[in-house]
Amino acid sequence: MSAIVIILIIVWLFIIQNKLNKLSESVNALKNSFLTDCILPKKQSNPEKNIPEDTNEKIAPESPQKSLEPESINDIPDSYFFNQTNKNKESEDTFEQKSSKEKQPTSFENLFLGNIFNKIGAFAILIGLVILIKLVLPYFVFTDELKIILGYLAGFGMIIGALKLNSKANQKSFSEVLLGTGFGALFISTYCASGMFEFFNLSQTVIIASAILLAAFYLADKLKTISMLVISLLAAYINPIVFNAGFDVSTNFLFGYFIFINILALVYTYRNNSREVINCINLIATFIAVALFHDNDTRIIMPIILWIIYIAYDLLTNSARGENKVLRYINFGGLTWLLFLMKSEQYTYNLFGHIELAALIVYGALAYWKKSEPEKFPNYINLFLASGFFAVIFICDGYEKIKCIVWALETIILAYFAYRYKLKMLATWTVIIWASTLFSIIPVDGVFAIKSIKNFTPIWNIRLMMFTPLILSSAVSHYLLSKTDDKTFTNLAETFKFACITLIYLYMGLELNNIITLRIIGENTSIYFINHMTNAILGFAYAVSLKRLHNTISDFKPFVLVISALVGIFTFFYLIATGAHYSPINAFIPLINIRTAAFLFGISACIIYNKLDGKDFYKYMAIVLGFILMHNEAGDIIFKYTLNSGLISVGWILYSVIITTIGIIKGKKWLKNSGIILCIISILRIFFHDLAQVDILYKFIAILTLGISLMILSYLYNQKSTK
Repeated sequence: MSAIVIILIIVWLFIIQNKLNKLSESVNALKNSFLTDCILPKKQSNPEKNIPEDTNEKIAPESPQKSLEPESINDIPDSYFFNQTNKNKESEDTFEQKSSKEKQPTSFENLFLGNIFNKIGAFAILIGLVILIKLVLPYFVFTDELKIILGYLAGFGMIIGALKLNSKANQKSFSEVLLGTGFGALFISTYCASGMFEFFNLSQTVIIASAILLAAFYLADKLKTISMLVISLLAAYINPIVFNAGFDVSTNFLFGYFIFINILALVYTYRNNSREVINCINLIATFIAVALFHDNDTRIIMPIILWIIYIAYDLLTNSARGENKVLRYINFGGLTWLLFLMKSEQYTYNLFGHIELAALIVYGALAYWKKSEPEKFPNYINLFLASGFFAVIFICDGYEKIKCIVWALETIILAYFAYRYKLKMLATWTVIIWASTLFSIIPVDGVFAIKSIKNFTPIWNIRLMMFTPLILSSAVSHYLLSKTDDKTFTNLAETFKFACITLIYLYMGLELNNIITLRIIGENTSIYFINHMTNAILGFAYAVSLKRLHNTISDFKPFVLVISALVGIFTFFYLIATGAHYSPINAFIPLINIRTAAFLFGISACIIYNKLDGKDFYKYMAIVLGFILMHNEAGDIIFKYTLNSGLISVGWILYSVIITTIGIIKGKKWLKNSGIILCIISILRIFFHDLAQVDILYKFIAILTLGISLMILSYLYNQKSTK
């Protein structure tokens, strides 16, 4: 079988060779034809035509030289026919560039053989070293001291080899990884010597680890290698003193050690300005480590020192290089976070508030210093305002009244300066501070909820004290920001107007409910029913106010319209559900009660909404509310005075007659249509319900009322139509 396959392959190769020979002959014939017809005739010229006719000078015979014209098509390079457009580009490459391109390996090979494999190998060596010390060497006759010595020798050996290879240009990447691996071996050996075998005490461990760390940072700076810096930082954070491996290390000592690590990293990045991201990662790692190990003995000066160090670094680099705004925000955020963590009997929030005030002064001075630099000034302003924000939180901890007043005043001040200097970031901060003020008053007893209603004092109470600054700050901020033509400011101004209206109605609703609950208490009074009716009145008023706001603002129109519609629809069904039956019935007085007031207010709101919106839908909502009011009133009259239910149909007929009559007199088609529909419903109720269930007297009254009503309506309609 294999012999047959070999024979077939030979035959196939022979056929291919024959075809290639024929193809080559055809190509040569085509090239010769092209040379004869196109190229050679163009290069022929008559030398006599180049001699001027009016000159007597003799032309010296041309010296014999090799003809530049190709004698054969084979003398013309293939590049004349193919890749002619790339001829000039190839000629621009120097000889050295072509040589380097020929020697350059493929990207796939360079990716793995030149970069990835050596790092994987370095990681494998470190793991192997740990396995060797921990697992393998115990089966051999090695003392613990010898194991550590071998680890140090391996580390120093790799470092020496890496330094020698670093001088070769083609081995720099490999030497950097090998150098980092060597320092990793030294750190691991130190960890094992102190943590596992307890050869070193605390002082010795700190000295050895710090010496190795300094050497690593020195070589990272000298060789300009980022891998050495990363390995050095990783090794610094796995130092045995960080994990208290056999040592009783205080948190202040650990904090000082972390500050030392940050200083080394800052020195490196100051000399190598392309590695700023290392500082951000290092600072975050420090905050996490301190949060894990801190206790009540941690000195407040430690986070302050770290913050001052980064402020100094910011000033040094800010004047010499570009922005460090990410590091700047992380530094302030870390300081504030550590202050929150360090609250104890020794340190109170009041002290932390004064620290934030000091930060406010520093950032304010920096903002004033950088006010002429638009790319730096906003960051310092944001940090300045953030410092003041947290200062209020710390200092006013437990004093929500003062916090609310201070933040409300700050909102007004920021709105003024935002309007005065056209600073959009200040306008944004007004919203942040205002929202913080609102959230700060929510948990206060007496604002939204009251633990004991007996202790409630109407009007002059904690609710008024907390709501007033919010409402005033909303109104003043709206007034200030609406005075500019900037769209961002006008949007915020309309937001504050919406907030102001909402807070007013919210305050009224809460206050009225508490007053009713406190004052109107008795056997014949239902507190909850009165509260429901009061809420309905405020709900309709709020919906109408939002609709008016929708008609006056230029932005946020869809949002305000949706909120207004949702509030109106919810209040509509809320009133129908809660006002179905008067509670308690003993306190019910027909038509002179709070339910009638709530329904009439709802009817008025629907009519006003119709005038503002122009849609007849709201008119029919008013008719429905009036019909339900009449039905509820008639039902409660029957229930209280034990009358026959047939009087409900009489009430329906009278209401439909009133609606239709007004429609006929005023010429309102929607009233006439509504009255006619209600008349039809009343007729159906009388014939299918009342005639079968009520007494003969009420049947007579219902039919008589129906007949008289229909006759009156017919007369009025005909008389009106003839006019």
